[in-house]
Amino acid sequence: MKRTLLTTVAAVLALGSANAAAQDLTPERVDSAARQTIEAFDIPGLVVTVTRGDDVIYTGAYGQRDVRHPDIAVDTDTLFPFASISKAFTTTALAMLVDEGVLDWDDPVRRYIPEFEMSDPYITAEFSVRDLVTHRSGLPLGAGDLLVFPDGKPEVSDILAAIRHIPPATSFRSEYAYDNLMYIIAGEVLSRADGRPWAEAIDARIFEPLAMDSCEALPSEAAADDNTVTQHSRAPGETEAVPIDPRFIIGDSTSPAGGLSCSVDDFTTWAQFWLNEGVTADGNRLLSEAQFAEVWTGVTPQSVSPLLAQLGGTHFSLYGLGWSVRDLHGQLFVGHSGGLLGASSYFGILPEQDIAVFVSSNVSTYGSTALALQLIAEAAAGDEASDWIGVLHGVYQRSQETAVQDSGAGDQPDIAIDPVRDLSAYTGTYVDPWYGPVSIEIRDGSLFIDMSRSEVLDASLVPVAPDRFVARWPDRSLNADAYVDFTASDDRIAGMTMEPVSETTDFSFDFGDLHFTKQP
Repeated sequence: MKRTLLTTVAAVLALGSANAAAQDLTPERVDSAARQTIEAFDIPGLVVTVTRGDDVIYTGAYGQRDVRHPDIAVDTDTLFPFASISKAFTTTALAMLVDEGVLDWDDPVRRYIPEFEMSDPYITAEFSVRDLVTHRSGLPLGAGDLLVFPDGKPEVSDILAAIRHIPPATSFRSEYAYDNLMYIIAGEVLSRADGRPWAEAIDARIFEPLAMDSCEALPSEAAADDNTVTQHSRAPGETEAVPIDPRFIIGDSTSPAGGLSCSVDDFTTWAQFWLNEGVTADGNRLLSEAQFAEVWTGVTPQSVSPLLAQLGGTHFSLYGLGWSVRDLHGQLFVGHSGGLLGASSYFGILPEQDIAVFVSSNVSTYGSTALALQLIAEAAAGDEASDWIGVLHGVYQRSQETAVQDSGAGDQPDIAIDPVRDLSAYTGTYVDPWYGPVSIEIRDGSLFIDMSRSEVLDASLVPVAPDRFVARWPDRSLNADAYVDFTASDDRIAGMTMEPVSETTDFSFDFGDLHFTKQP
């Protein structure tokens, strides 16, 4: 298929891509790589699709929907949640409103949400729709995600009330920091500008014209489908994948940032829509040429992953409007990863090769990314492609080893000390400006933390240093244990901070952004 809308960057890269001979991805090769990935990462269920233009090279479904029911296999109609790949659906619908003259990317957010407020009046006034979807708010990485993870179900009003109290980590628009809450607000902009709920707008603007009949915009609706995968996870050091706590399925209000689910067959349609430059299979253009190019235009510079630099020759990386835009083996590479508690996905496109790859699995591993990058690299570089599956499996194993040690289950278990104060000195209610109240109590002779917004982040506190305790959450699959540090003023406990115990903890457990003050 002839490409007509390659960006200037893509055109420049194409001049140097002749020596990166593309390799045709055969069905046999895709199937072989999928099976290798499933074995290496011990994945319960996985789907993969590879498309070239209007042709489907291969679509495969493997394994079980739920490890408790090994006789029920994944098929190409099974719904898989694909997490942050959902962000491109939100920006696509917004781009349609731009085409219709209803909004502009550089409109201030307050034009649509008057109650929108950041911590600084200037930033509040200048914050645009484009800022919502390009991760340049100035807030910390994953700012406010503890409102959602692991089991929070906030309303949009809760998020709008919280963000005004989150202090910036950098100056406005100066640095990239991934932010899910801003995409939830972008979904609210879409809803108010479109005049109907976000899910209805996605259904009417995308699912219906593309005949993506299996897809669900809301996690609650996907969960009610009889052919939806169960999400699985493993505690550090454990080999058995187990179903996640159902409470970890994200709430409907957070769906604009990462809540969509589709079958692999319908995601193939989504991939072909992008290879066809915003045109449906029956010739209906849903995105203008200008807006198709706009969403793939890089806005916010990202650090280049060392692995992409080493294995893929990547020189630059930018975040566009719901997409990462970078080079791979001298060619334009557009894509996005997606991760939830118990699921992982990857979607990548090589526009010059007219190839798209989508992989999704029902377990938290690097496997989906490994398989997708393996196939994309082979399409771009042929025999020169690196062993992405092997390399990322090694990275995953080392990460698990670190997580085991940090979990207290390795050869360096927690060593409790005698608290330096009477336990009653620590008890009380502590309030963080954006998160809200947290309770410290005495239960069964030990300090106990109740995180209030979460039903599962409740744990006894083990003293490990003066005024420092560690919270080991009962659900070990979270890999999100936290240090709790109490601060004193005039020898009285005045506040509390937290931080993840392990560097392997997902950034969405943003304990480090909490600054609690003890209430009188």
